[in-house]
Amino acid sequence: MKTHTYLRKLIVLTLVVGAFPVLILGWYSYTYSSHTVLEKVNESNAQILRQTQLRVEQTLKTIDYTASQLLNTPLMTSAIGKRLTITDSELINDLYDNLLGIQTFELGIKDVFLYSLENDWLISNSGFNEYSHVKMKDLLGGFATMQAGSKWVSMDLSERYDAESSVVSNNYTIMNVKKWPINSLKPQGMMAVLLSGKETNNLIDLEDDNMGQMYIVDEMNKLVAHQDRTWIGKDMSQEAFIRHIAESSEPTGLFKSKVQDEDMSISYRKSAYNGWTYVSVLPISEMTKRAKSIAWTSLWVSVIALCTSVIIAVLGTRSVYRPVRSIYRSLADAKTSREAKDELGVISEGIQSLLSNQTRMQFQLEGQQEHMTELLVRKMLTGEAKSSEIQERLQYYGYTLEWDKMRVLLFQIDDLAESRFDEKDRDLLLFAISNIVSELVPSHERLAPIVFQDAVLLIAGTQTGSEETFKDKVFDMAVTIQEAVKGYLSVEASVGISRSFTHWMDAEQGYAECVVALKYRVQLGREAALFIEDVQPKKGKESQYPKEAAAQLIDAIQSSDKTRAHEALGIFIENASKSVDNHNDYQLSLVRLLVDLIRLLQDSGISLYALNQKERSLFDELLHLHAAREIEAWFYEHIVEPSIGLLEERRDTQFRTISDEVKRLIEEAFDTDLTLEKCAARINYHPQYISRVFRQETGINFAEYLAQYRLDIAKRWLRETNMTVTDIAEKLKYNNPANFIRYFRKMEGITPGQYRGKPEK
Repeated sequence: MKTHTYLRKLIVLTLVVGAFPVLILGWYSYTYSSHTVLEKVNESNAQILRQTQLRVEQTLKTIDYTASQLLNTPLMTSAIGKRLTITDSELINDLYDNLLGIQTFELGIKDVFLYSLENDWLISNSGFNEYSHVKMKDLLGGFATMQAGSKWVSMDLSERYDAESSVVSNNYTIMNVKKWPINSLKPQGMMAVLLSGKETNNLIDLEDDNMGQMYIVDEMNKLVAHQDRTWIGKDMSQEAFIRHIAESSEPTGLFKSKVQDEDMSISYRKSAYNGWTYVSVLPISEMTKRAKSIAWTSLWVSVIALCTSVIIAVLGTRSVYRPVRSIYRSLADAKTSREAKDELGVISEGIQSLLSNQTRMQFQLEGQQEHMTELLVRKMLTGEAKSSEIQERLQYYGYTLEWDKMRVLLFQIDDLAESRFDEKDRDLLLFAISNIVSELVPSHERLAPIVFQDAVLLIAGTQTGSEETFKDKVFDMAVTIQEAVKGYLSVEASVGISRSFTHWMDAEQGYAECVVALKYRVQLGREAALFIEDVQPKKGKESQYPKEAAAQLIDAIQSSDKTRAHEALGIFIENASKSVDNHNDYQLSLVRLLVDLIRLLQDSGISLYALNQKERSLFDELLHLHAAREIEAWFYEHIVEPSIGLLEERRDTQFRTISDEVKRLIEEAFDTDLTLEKCAARINYHPQYISRVFRQETGINFAEYLAQYRLDIAKRWLRETNMTVTDIAEKLKYNNPANFIRYFRKMEGITPGQYRGKPEK
């Protein structure tokens, strides 16, 4: 068959692809296996070395942490400062029990010494005796001047114990020494936790390995652990490979060296925790012997793989080709003109045809989404859409809107008599106006514009901003569209704009308001932008409400200005009584003012219960008042004055909270590049607001407070630590030490060095 062209190509390609890599792989494995295995063994050895280090340091850190916890217990800290005698048996027994408590079998601790430097007493496993362990006291006293608060040391302690003392099972011992207080330059006491060299070797759990040996040496190149336990404590500084490691500045490494006239591969790791060095020594000859055996194995495997690939190429290709043949025949039956082509060529053309159809369908669906949105808007205008479905459908159509205010805009052509268009072109012009609206207004600020009856309707919205800001934005939008329509189409169009609304179901009323607004073109002329609230300012009772006086009253309450609030309240009561014709309208204005003031408190997070704890509601009390003086007095005494107090209390609480939070951030991050903007981002307030609040609460600005706090930290470090002035300046984020010294001298009158040498008062 002609269609078996691809099958023949597949068989040949499989043979070439299968045989060539196998031959190359066999040669490569035979030639380079020695080097590869050597690298792998070194990597494995490095991992074992790392695991050994982690296991040892984990145990040492556990002992270190346990000893630190014990040393900082109230019992220990209170006892070190006392002069103990044999009469303090109960306290001594408690100390002895606590020391024995950390000597668990798992940690391998053999003895714990607690030594009071000030009172010259020492407690250990052998009990309390101020006349024993004299050499041990000298040893611990010598560590009192060490820089670090805690240190691991290893040494021969055979001369540090009395004849009857046998608490250490091997003369060479590992010891953790701690000062108390931990960072003090003049400690009051010392603690030593002892591990014998034999127990340490058991802790490390070194296993015999025919390939090499493992060494652990301390800072003085004394052997801490080894397979041969008799070597523990041996000085290794004369070994060539140990000297090479000591001279190297790298924390880890791998090199070759001769050990006892034999080539060795040596891996090492230097510990940053206690200065120990972990060394693994492996004979290269043993590693190469294993590599050669692997190389021969790889050669035989390559031969077998070559034979297998030939069999698979001949037999397996037919099975692989079967689904290709099935797809090809299906496509060839559909278009017989393709039978003369290669199988993959026919399949490729078929797939491209399917993808083209899919793209075409997707494009059509995207076009339909806009039409579906237009249909939904039409249903909203006719009241057919349900409120619960509108938001869900808009999200399905690709709109993620969270508007809190909306307006309807209705664009209508003024006249075609003086234009170059006829009446029959009106529908085409409306469609063009709809496209202009889509281009000029961002999609997140509008729904799809629709041609509705003889006009173009647009629903625009916003998520944030005041009502006046939204109105100005809508006006600018309308004027821009009018200018574009006139520029591109040479026709004039007017726009009617509804009042703001918050619910989608109010769009129907918004459309009706736009229709009414456009009727005022007769009075205002062509190409007008008409807001319904401007052309019908007296519609409803809203116009009778003294908005300006109410706004001034609310502003005075927010400003905590009682005098101005009292004056604004009097103006409101006077205006409300003059602008109505009946008592019901007057009461409605008062109720509306009460609602506005209650909303002001609720927006500030203040419950209505804080304002009124009586059984009778505020509205009932208000409606039972009749005289203007009584109403004004009631509003001021029961609403305005308490509201000012509650808002001030709320504001003071908020100010203290913000100030305390900024102080906490300074205490936590004083040694970072901390700025007011970073603090603002952490507590979600504007930087200028935080700056004003912080200055009001502390009396100084943020930068001055941060600088003063860092100065206090620097003074404490100068008194209590041995940190250099350069290190302190760097930790406190000064650009250079000179700036730090200059600021310190300005604030304290002396340099940091003079301050450190100054005696404490």
